[in-house]
Amino acid sequence: MEYRGTGLSARARRSEPSWPSVIATTLRLWLERHPVFGGKRPRRRRVAVAIALVVVVALGAGVTGVIIGRSARSSPVATAPAGASAIRGEAASWIAGQVAASAIVACDPAMCAVLHADGLPATRLLVLGTATADPLGSDLVVATLAVRNEFGTRLQSVYAPVVIASFGTGAGRIDIRVIAPDGTAAYQAALAADRRSRISAGGQLLRNPRIIVTGGARNALSAGDVDPRLLIMLAALADQQQVRITAFGDPSPGASPVVPLRSVQIAALGPGTEAEASLRSMLSLIDAQRQPFQPLRAALAGSSALTVEYAAPSPLGLLGGP
Repeated sequence: MEYRGTGLSARARRSEPSWPSVIATTLRLWLERHPVFGGKRPRRRRVAVAIALVVVVALGAGVTGVIIGRSARSSPVATAPAGASAIRGEAASWIAGQVAASAIVACDPAMCAVLHADGLPATRLLVLGTATADPLGSDLVVATLAVRNEFGTRLQSVYAPVVIASFGTGAGRIDIRVIAPDGTAAYQAALAADRRSRISAGGQLLRNPRIIVTGGARNALSAGDVDPRLLIMLAALADQQQVRITAFGDPSPGASPVVPLRSVQIAALGPGTEAEASLRSMLSLIDAQRQPFQPLRAALAGSSALTVEYAAPSPLGLLGGP
């Protein structure tokens, strides 16, 4: 199957992040979250504190580079288990291939280095454990053991309540969590409202005579388990022609049950060139969309099906919720 718009084959792999860019991103996000710098304090004071932050971040990056370099050259007893490196690689590959290109990712220095090597630009990385006291200002946080130790129960109760993907088990487990910018309570309320809207929209699709839905897909629609972008896209397609939905899915291992399904498979209606032409017409309409309705991937599976997949995380409020 051909996937469009990923750019994965062209990713240049690099061994270390561009730390000056990472420092600039970290400082910018920190300043945006701390309005004291925009208040009435003297300009000299603001500049001095900003310079101090840059020095702290630079020192943290330098120390991290020394630690990584030493680990790579140390004896097998001192190095991290091979399994831990594999889990970091799996998590980084999933983020590079599944997360929206605009999303900012918070991570510990070692994980940020792996993500940068997997194609994420330094401007999308918020390094934790340096001048950054929390993951606010990012869209996702990579909850490695180091990050869980740093934030403890606050990681789930304050900053990032929902897991959208998980890799590994035990102490080496890595969770990808979505940030709640206004706090956990507000995020959970918005998520519940969004699910109610998805249930309502899914019911409307099920009642639409131009949409044919098979068993498992019917359950997902009626339960509100489908990403709102898919619901809106399917309604737009049905406005043009008949649509047959065979399955919804989500390549997000270990995701919380509240995370919506982000992909759909649409089957051709009947054999022959006319059915294929119908699928190609749908694909053209989908390719013409703009954000947030431009999918991560959309492609034909031969002449029998069309697969559409949206990026993580799923947005809230597209269907009229808060």
